[in-house]
Order: sequence, then C-alpha cells, then structure tokens
Amino acid sequence: MTRTGAPHPSHFTHPDPRFPFPHSPVPTPCQTQPDTFDFVNGDRSGESRQSTEQRLARARRACSGCPIVKDCLRWALVNKPLTKVGIFAATTPGQRTELRKRIADRLGPDWIDVLADQDKDRRERAAAARHDPLTVNQSRIVRLDREVNGPMRAPLTPSQQERNLSRLMAGLTAA
Repeated sequence: MTRTGAPHPSHFTHPDPRFPFPHSPVPTPCQTQPDTFDFVNGDRSGESRQSTEQRLARARRACSGCPIVKDCLRWALVNKPLTKVGIFAATTPGQRTELRKRIADRLGPDWIDVLADQDKDRRERAAAARHDPLTVNQSRIVRLDREVNGPMRAPLTPSQQERNLSRLMAGLTAA
C-alpha cells in the first residue's frame, strides 16, 4: 500500500503481452451470460452442491460451442493471477492449476516461455509460407503425413521419424 492507502502499482497484475486475450467476431457465451462463469473454488454461494454442479455444467456446455475456447484456455493458463476465479474454457480454477502442473511437468518450469517461443515460431513459419509457398511435392508430403499420422501431438522418436519418412516417400512415389 502507498501512503495514500491506494494499492502500490506493483500489486496490479498485467496479462502476459505475448498471449493477447482472444477475441471473437460474434459475442461469446461469457460475454452474453457472465453470471454463468462466476466461480471461486469452494464457492457454493449458498447453493447446494447439486445446483453448483448444474451451474458448472451450464458453463461447460456454453464453452463447448465457443469459437475461441482453445485460445481462452491458453490465455487463462498463462495468466494465472488474472484467472484465480471464474470459469475459463470450461475449466475451474482448480482444474487450471492441475493443467499448469501437467504442462510444467511436460515442458519444464519455464513452460510459458516455451509456449511463447512455439507461438512465435508458428507465426514466423506462417509468414514465410505466404512468401514462399510449398511445392507440389512438399504439399503432398504434408497431406500424406496428416493422413497417416494425424495432427502432431508430441515430438516423434527417431524410429517414428524414420518410419514416417519411409511411408511418405513410398506415398510420394506412388502418387
């Protein structure tokens, strides 16, 4: 606190600028029904456990159809001090804490920096692709990779990489 009784500026928390708050061209459920998303861990607000669970279920259903749910979750996970209460991307504060622990176990204690670097790399690759598009053969390889392996989830082991390369080359020569 300052001498005037106002909070010291360092007590204010600012969102991580590397992760802008997601926006949608259409109003999201949390904008149109904000009361549905008010929640504090252990908060029963005089409600029975059943009515609290019903309220959480309504919020989760609303989030399930939201066009920015993935970015909302990322923003909420990265900006912990700003999301100590409330439902974000169908998760409670406790669930987000657990998700942060799992991410830290997987990516390390500097997981926020890792995610920021991944986002930066993704944006740079997208910008480069606009200026230097893939060749026809490269596009075939990407398409075949997605068909065979689905979306990338985790880094591939060297043996998986070799297997994929042989499959892609076989598919490319057959095409």
